[in-house]
Amino acid sequence: MAILFANNAYSTLASGISDSATSITLTTGEGARFPTPTGGDYFLATLIDSSNNLEIVKCTTRSTDVLTVVRAQESTTARAYTTGDRIELRITAGVLDAFIDAAGDTMTGDLNLGDNVDINFGAAPDLKIYHDASHSYVTDLGTGNLKLGGSQVDIVGTSETMATFVDDGAVTLYHNDVAKVATTANGLTVTGTALATTDTDTSNSGTVDLDFAAKQNFVLTLDGNITSLTASNEQVGQSGFIAFIQDGTGSRTVALHGDYETAGAAGLTLTTTAAAVDLVPYVVIAASRILLGTPQLAFG
Repeated sequence: MAILFANNAYSTLASGISDSATSITLTTGEGARFPTPTGGDYFLATLIDSSNNLEIVKCTTRSTDVLTVVRAQESTTARAYTTGDRIELRITAGVLDAFIDAAGDTMTGDLNLGDNVDINFGAAPDLKIYHDASHSYVTDLGTGNLKLGGSQVDIVGTSETMATFVDDGAVTLYHNDVAKVATTANGLTVTGTALATTDTDTSNSGTVDLDFAAKQNFVLTLDGNITSLTASNEQVGQSGFIAFIQDGTGSRTVALHGDYETAGAAGLTLTTTAAAVDLVPYVVIAASRILLGTPQLAFG
């Protein structure tokens, strides 16, 4: 059995102590180098036996040059520890809160943490990694941004790719492992169809407001006259269509708010037939300026 101290300065002080020892007598004067424990247990050393068992040892009291020790944990590791290694442990109130291989060796075994145990980086902490038995989290709590780097960064599921990010190249989003949306040097490529959200409202009369931030297209069934068709949150460059459907009565009319413009300020004249469908294209050219195209009348 060999005893190794964190700073390696005391590595020869207690060579050959027994497994059952509850105290260590240091060379005269050496005890002064170990302060009396306060506010918890004071880290002492690690013990390594011939079977490469790693044992955490803590000092609970000090009297002159006699250290009273308690073995806190013992576990067999796959790593071949030797008496030349320097390993630092810090124990507070019996809890191991640091494990540092001071020699800079590579850890070859697994590091297993239980649920609700955090890995913290920085004193604040600045970065936190943890699992709460339901979900896993990587959380940036410090200054700056959370950055993931690499010439290509992939987000993968259990058996498929969900997204790829290529340095100086495309960002690609996948559905069921098939690329659907990808950025290009000139814009965006969509594989398949691109569907804008459509508002299908079956009861419209009086004042009706179209929220252009929430919907791109509008299918409106008229169950009375719309006395004011208003608009909100329109965005320059946005385009789509508004479909007006007459109910079973028919002859419903639409009066436009000032945000809408028609060619020659002619307003909207819709088909009066019951159940008729009229289609009106639109494009937003400025704030509060929605240009309506020529209605395509009497579908159905």
